[in-house]
Amino acid sequence: MKAINKTLWVSGLVTGALVGAYLYKNQDQYASQKEKINGLLGDLQQVAGELKNKLVEASQEGLNATKTALNSAKESANSAKEAVKEKV
Repeated sequence: MKAINKTLWVSGLVTGALVGAYLYKNQDQYASQKEKINGLLGDLQQVAGELKNKLVEASQEGLNATKTALNSAKESANSAKEAVKEKV
């Protein structure tokens, strides 16, 4: 999960830097649209936050499914072990 968080953080940082550099380079062209761009950047941040939440939720579900499968396999192994002990 830490890898996902770091990846999302780094990708957000890089994206922000690229957008910032592009806007700085073309500031005369976009000066009149500053409010619109700020709104779009806010929407982008919201989407990134939602994506992060969904990725974290999906990884938690996968982890829980793995734990359930491992516990089920452990119980099956224990019951098979008990069955073998009873026959001996």
